[in-house]
Amino acid sequence: MLTLDPAMKNLLIETVGGSLVADQVEALGQMLLPELNIHDLSGKRRNFTLSPRMAAQALTEHLIDHKQLSDYIKLLIEMDEEVILGKEIRIEGLEYFLQRLSETGLIYDTKKRKVVTLKEDLSKRPDWGVLKNGRNYDVTVGSMDIVGSSELVKKFGRKTMEKFYSFFWSTLGERLGSYDGRIWSWAGDGGILAFAFKNHRERATRFAYEMQRIMPLINAHTRNPIKENVAIRIGMHSGKVAFMADTGKMISDVINLAAHLEKKGTQPGFVSITESIWKTLPSKLQDLFDPVGDFEGQLQMSSPNRLDVV
Repeated sequence: MLTLDPAMKNLLIETVGGSLVADQVEALGQMLLPELNIHDLSGKRRNFTLSPRMAAQALTEHLIDHKQLSDYIKLLIEMDEEVILGKEIRIEGLEYFLQRLSETGLIYDTKKRKVVTLKEDLSKRPDWGVLKNGRNYDVTVGSMDIVGSSELVKKFGRKTMEKFYSFFWSTLGERLGSYDGRIWSWAGDGGILAFAFKNHRERATRFAYEMQRIMPLINAHTRNPIKENVAIRIGMHSGKVAFMADTGKMISDVINLAAHLEKKGTQPGFVSITESIWKTLPSKLQDLFDPVGDFEGQLQMSSPNRLDVV
């Protein structure tokens, strides 16, 4: 039987209650239980005005108690962006709930149309196993580039650089995974990274800072075949991006600005972020950045000094 721990149950209640009004919650429940009355489930008189959260809690707990949680999750997924009581609904945070569900070893199988035990590693999937093709998501995008890679290839040779790229890629993947980030595109010497869901701007910023800070360790590592220090640049922007399964072909102003910021506005060893990221950060993290000026309509914030020096 599918169950949820208290934290996950509360997240599901908040997800439903934060997106639907009480009447919509009742209508949703009646798709599974036609005779359902949300006031009766809540133990309230029928003339009592239920809050969305009260309605969501009553329905969620009832369906869990009656072993219909899997059907409930399936219904939420399939009704998202459909019409209930004459109004199209958008269940905000549903993908975040599904992503958290995958961390418990469960995933919704779109082919089988039910919740199943997870049998694959989602840490490399650019959609986190839950993003929908064509839907807009609030994400933080990072553009990262190995500085002077063409000159390094000329100096050390392509085979040596391929060994370095392989080593750097493995280190990048390890650090990226610890912040639940994903690689959306990569071309050997750089690419586009993405962070989604709760606190994605803060996680992206901490990742970028850490990557610059560990560059001296990467340069000094025995697996690094390059006999001189390699530097990277990182530029980040945040906003709505229309997701595509083929992430390398996505066209987005957010992605473009992050790439431009990294290539045109960021020095080697530095991290640049836009104000849209900076203003959401905790104050101590904000203090690590100084304003630089306008960059393509956004205030650019930058680490005040190189971060990749000991």
